[in-house]
Amino acid sequence: MTAVPDAASVVPRLGGGPVATVTQTSAEEVLSVAADRMARRQEATGGRYWRREMEQVYRQRISVGGREFVAEDRIRDVLWNGIDRNKVTVVSGLGTRPLTAADRAEWEKAGSPRLCGSDTDCRNDMIPMGKTRYLVSSEEEGLKQSTLELSVRELLDLPHDPAELKEKLLSYWPAAREAMKDSQSTSSAQVKLPERDYWLWGLGERPFLDAPTTPRTRAAVYRMLAGLPGVRIADGVRGVEGQVGVAIPRGGANGEGEEQIVVDRETGDLLATQDVLPVPTADQGNIPLGIVYMSMMIKKLGWTDDEPVIPEGCGPDQREECLR
Repeated sequence: MTAVPDAASVVPRLGGGPVATVTQTSAEEVLSVAADRMARRQEATGGRYWRREMEQVYRQRISVGGREFVAEDRIRDVLWNGIDRNKVTVVSGLGTRPLTAADRAEWEKAGSPRLCGSDTDCRNDMIPMGKTRYLVSSEEEGLKQSTLELSVRELLDLPHDPAELKEKLLSYWPAAREAMKDSQSTSSAQVKLPERDYWLWGLGERPFLDAPTTPRTRAAVYRMLAGLPGVRIADGVRGVEGQVGVAIPRGGANGEGEEQIVVDRETGDLLATQDVLPVPTADQGNIPLGIVYMSMMIKKLGWTDDEPVIPEGCGPDQREECLR
């Protein structure tokens, strides 16, 4: 993943005619154009629900009987959210399979063991394969993270300017930091608190996935995150299904994982947030090296009048999570 540098090159035309000047576009320019297109989008907001559909993709290295292969686990995750509406989340286990043909060959040589994602006993208590879990709130829930709670209206009113958005979000930082201090004191003094910018990075990802925001706010989030210390911009970044976009990555040095926000170059749509471990580490565990090992891949995002279909007995008054 490398940014394409700004440059102008002279290219001879076929047949020895006049030369043509081709200007290469930097990754920063690609992201800026994508953000501009997102900000100019006229998005219909009259629907009853803001609906987000994504696939969670997890890849892990598995060792069985002296054989080693990478398996991929997929989960369908659909969220409905809206003003004065119950928040509804519908999550389905789609199954686990060897990632490549070579992985499948190793899996077969290992005796074709049952694959169950990260659930080693194959009971899959949280998201059983082939079943669906329904989570219905008892009231409207916009965005909740630690001490921060924003209603859907507040999310839709977030600033459209990156500097103003950053200032607004950082107004919630002191309370979040105090809450993390309290949590630290009850766990381990060795736990390092996230720095302010790291907290802001994590917060900036959330509105894309879990809560409704306007196109102009989403464009402002791109620009805000791209301006944080230690954050880069890289063009030509590939998602788990081969989709190529311009990315806002952070991390990746000294053996730590790299987090990537991948954006469609033409539309500014969010394609995915994903994690890669580029180099081996002492605690690498079962994380496969050099490929995307975790991805939140966006399938659909926008407003709709369609109601979520909730089975009988799975409403907000249900005491236990509903599984069908």
